[in-house]
Amino acid sequence: MAMAMALWRLSSSVNKPVRSVFNGGSIYYMASLPNEAVYEEEKSRVTWPKQLNAPLGVVDPEIADIIELEKARQWKALELVPSENFTSVYMDMAESLCQKRALEAFRLDPAKWGVNVQSLSGSPANFQVYTALLKPHERIMALDLPHGGHLSHGYQTDTKKISAVSIFFETMPYRLNESTGYIDYDQVTFHFAYSRSSFSSIPEQIFT
Repeated sequence: MAMAMALWRLSSSVNKPVRSVFNGGSIYYMASLPNEAVYEEEKSRVTWPKQLNAPLGVVDPEIADIIELEKARQWKALELVPSENFTSVYMDMAESLCQKRALEAFRLDPAKWGVNVQSLSGSPANFQVYTALLKPHERIMALDLPHGGHLSHGYQTDTKKISAVSIFFETMPYRLNESTGYIDYDQVTFHFAYSRSSFSSIPEQIFT
């Protein structure tokens, strides 16, 4: 729905009508669509459904080769490490390839940029975003953990900082209105301005 509204606003700004095209239960919003033949031509250019159903060796032979090398290594070798985490030169090859592709996707110079492709979970990924956008001890505002927030958003108690985010940054939680179960956006907006937070997990549009 958000994408549809964005397309509607974009088309309105250039005085082009937007109409919906129904196909197989899906709704496609396209600006200035002259006829159904054009839509079918555009649809034929979409390749990802074919890629999802094609063998990995066809879609991505480089990754397929690395996986086969790792399978052969595990088949022929004896692992005596009491861990489920298998690491090898082939894992490093896959990581390096992923890093290379990420830099190419964002058109970044490898001599100037690095990329971490081993976030493993949302918490380290969130922390990486904070450290990329904020300086140490800048303020963060996020939904309090007992009210549905996440530990990685800087949860702390009155006596103890629980997460790494709360240690490295100053956090100010907002809470639900307990009588309604909803967020009081007027109160959140006031506290955001009062705390002079640098970053918030609340949608930006409520502050504009």
